Amino acid sequence: MDMVNKPNFFIVGAPKCGTTAMNDYLAQHPDIFMAKKEIHYFGSDLKTRLKISESEYLQYFREAGNKKIIGEASVWYLYSKTAPVEIKKFSPGAKILIMLRNPVYVLHSLHSQHLFDGNENITDFEEALDLDAERKRGNRVPDSLDFFELPSYRDSVLFAEQVRRYLDTFGSENIHVVLYEDFVADTERAVSETLNFLGLDRKIKMTYNVINPNKKIRFFSLHRLLKNPSPGLKKLTRIILPFKKLRHRIMVYLFKWNIRIKARDKISDQLYARLKASFSDDINSLGKMIHKDLSSWL
Repeated sequence: MDMVNKPNFFIVGAPKCGTTAMNDYLAQHPDIFMAKKEIHYFGSDLKTRLKISESEYLQYFREAGNKKIIGEASVWYLYSKTAPVEIKKFSPGAKILIMLRNPVYVLHSLHSQHLFDGNENITDFEEALDLDAERKRGNRVPDSLDFFELPSYRDSVLFAEQVRRYLDTFGSENIHVVLYEDFVADTERAVSETLNFLGLDRKIKMTYNVINPNKKIRFFSLHRLLKNPSPGLKKLTRIILPFKKLRHRIMVYLFKWNIRIKARDKISDQLYARLKASFSDDINSLGKMIHKDLSSWL
């Protein structure tokens, strides 16, 4: 009978805080196996469209072999109210990595990511934020590819309570927090400290490339069409282009052509000040909880 590998390490979020880069850097270590990112098996309260069984989940770890650390990274585990307890029940001795960032910048980046993933239909950042309350009431909910109900922007970055749930469930000795700002300023050090937390050799040579740069969409309507074509369009393209490989090649070309790697537009000073003020209490609570100076966020 094949040995069933179960994960003992989870990067639980937050989104847009460097988790993709950290995942890829850690995967270079010979004692670490990282599964496909964003499986989102845990978090029964997350209204995601794709739900998998436990046997399907464990298939992602079948190649882990005898690695000391077997992990996965799913950024909405931090937001989920149920994920901490579910992970603890599944893997009682698990180590947890939490990555955090100035919440205003998380929101700005998250909006861009939602647009790219096909989960948001409002291209203006401030307008999308201002729809939060209305969307919570079930109005003007975007036609999302990944969620039946897109998590509220503001609730996504109220980190104090989210981190508290993991501290209460796993204990501080099993939690490691990395600030995005520290990660960017000295990536090698942040990775080394994470390896130390995992009890692994920190002298392994790694390559630190730029991962997951910001993507700018040229034509949003075309992007949405390529991401989620209607049944009628699918039928028409099959008639016009009966060869599946050719259809796929054209779709991939159009998708890539419609995307540019470009720095995100700046947040206006007025909006930044408004958001900073709304998150100040949560940031102060978080700083005391994780024993880190977050004054730069304010």
